Amino acid sequence: MKRVYMYDVVVTGGGTAGVAAAVGASKAGAKTLLIERNPYLGGEATHSGVSAFCGFYSCGADPVRVVKGVGDLVLEEMKHLGVGTDDVISPSGNRNINFRPEYLKCALDNLMMREKADFFLHAYVIGAKKEGRNLQVLRCMDDEGEFEVKAACFVDASGDANLAHLSGAETIWGDREKQVQAATMPFRMSGVDTSCDMSPAAVEKAILKAKEEGIPHLTKEKGFILKNKGSDIVTVLLPSVLPTGLSAEELTRLETETRKQVLYYVQALKKYMHGMELGELSVIGPSIGFRETRKMKGRKTITAEDVLTRRKYEDGVARGGWKPEIHKDVNKMGTYLEVEKGSYFDIPLGALQSADIDNLYGAGRMVSADETAFAAVRVMGTCFATGHAAGVAAALQALYGAADVENVRAELKRQKALV
Repeated sequence: MKRVYMYDVVVTGGGTAGVAAAVGASKAGAKTLLIERNPYLGGEATHSGVSAFCGFYSCGADPVRVVKGVGDLVLEEMKHLGVGTDDVISPSGNRNINFRPEYLKCALDNLMMREKADFFLHAYVIGAKKEGRNLQVLRCMDDEGEFEVKAACFVDASGDANLAHLSGAETIWGDREKQVQAATMPFRMSGVDTSCDMSPAAVEKAILKAKEEGIPHLTKEKGFILKNKGSDIVTVLLPSVLPTGLSAEELTRLETETRKQVLYYVQALKKYMHGMELGELSVIGPSIGFRETRKMKGRKTITAEDVLTRRKYEDGVARGGWKPEIHKDVNKMGTYLEVEKGSYFDIPLGALQSADIDNLYGAGRMVSADETAFAAVRVMGTCFATGHAAGVAAALQALYGAADVENVRAELKRQKALV
């Protein structure tokens, strides 16, 4: 007998955006399911080991808080686990929140269960059925076989617009030349003396020496090493590659190429980076970290002008505080476009709504934005905010037939989000 599950809202993807969407929808009263293909939640934060939340604060000097709501609930749960998080000023001069990925996996489990948002791990969406402009059924797969999930509304938080793609909705790949931002394979090293200079300048000096000495397979020369207080484990963000698609063939190339780079970066850092002489490789990835792949085409598109002028919208449902951070060269650090310090821009509801499917929302890296604007909205802090907004909007549409923007804003405020 075929398994069939019935929900008000279904979220695909369990990263920061997906968790925020599921929790937001459940808190708004919708029976909610999240589907995740990995064995744990967290997305890039856990599955790629990116151990810093960017975007909870605005960029530059005098940062202001722009993300709360579900994002705050996650930070509180980390504190309850006894590890907490560290507010730090990064080498780029921006205020980030560093965390320990292994504890985050447990914190997200706890939050989802406490807020009564169901979730299936080890589950894949393999197809979608729609009628007219409405999605109705997702075809899914696990190790027992196929099953179906029916819902009134859906949120694509897959990171790669997988649900939008399978549904036939229009998606966008990269810029006008079809180039996306570089992907990076993070890795962790233990036994590091973190009191030493680990700045991008120190990294660059070490990697240039390594290249001069003939150590192969090194791409980026300058990058970030992320530290946590009281720990000798660091996260290194260096091995990089440019994706051209999402096929199994291409993903295999990306993973194997960057894993090879990791081994040579470890060799270079142990030899030329002061404080890392006794360091040991502890974790690779476990998955390559994407900055940009497919995006959903929305009813509205956030533009570079919106981000750079810090534009406010009457139908704003989330705040973005980051500045455009563009990574198009695998050998160089990202370039930043400066914005007014202590400022933020609004993300309108229409940028989270599919242009083609009336009951499909997108969050996180799905947000409809042009190339420059996307470089500001893709960070995980902002993903919490857009996921929260998309989940609440989907819940209200599922329960009451429409997601009126004033009602969405009111519910987000009730859930302590900043709008």
